[in-house]
Amino acid sequence: MDRTIQIKGTREGLTITLGSSDMTSVLRDLGRQLKSQGAFFRGGTVALQATTCALTADQIAAVRDLLAEYDMTLHTVVTSNDVTRQGAARLGIKISEADGPRATVQPAVVGEREAHGGTSEGMRGVLVKHLVRSGQTVRHTGHVLVIGDVNVGAELLAGGDIVVWGRLRGLAHAGCYGDASAVVCALELAPQQLRIAQYVARPAENAPRLVSGPEVARVADETIVLEPWDRARRKV
Repeated sequence: MDRTIQIKGTREGLTITLGSSDMTSVLRDLGRQLKSQGAFFRGGTVALQATTCALTADQIAAVRDLLAEYDMTLHTVVTSNDVTRQGAARLGIKISEADGPRATVQPAVVGEREAHGGTSEGMRGVLVKHLVRSGQTVRHTGHVLVIGDVNVGAELLAGGDIVVWGRLRGLAHAGCYGDASAVVCALELAPQQLRIAQYVARPAENAPRLVSGPEVARVADETIVLEPWDRARRKV
């Protein structure tokens, strides 16, 4: 049975690909996935990959409105179908040809409400220039760069890489939409919990630091490994 939708996160945004099911099933499946994962997607922009599907303006609007409930914006419709082109045009949504160049979706950035100030807007990443305290969360569809420490009890959630110019002692989840090539870097890497895509590592309590200086966490052989910055850089 063909899945009704597939949601794929990239460092540039989200792509939702429609299967062959009817729109009632599509909306039900989309609503279910957003309900379970919507916290990670908030603030993101979406390219709807409809390809040959014939969608009316009302059907596209239903998808747009459902995304809006989770603070997501339908930015582009990728299609080769004339009915879908006309529907997207009526709604003022950007159209990209399915057989043309890949659509580029610009990510939204974290606002003051989520990052508590210190953000740099209009880029494919977010810059936080202050200490991230316990109870605070920085969430972004692209990269997250923190100039300052990340305390125990703080959270960093990024669709791309996470770089901390300071001590990382909270939770860090890079590649949270499924990008296992994402990395986490810090001048001092001592997180409560470290996640890259679906992989999880939790350092042992009171474990001594074996490396002095900046470190990089990445996925190798389906396991999160830590390496000194200089060694990891030579592999790039």
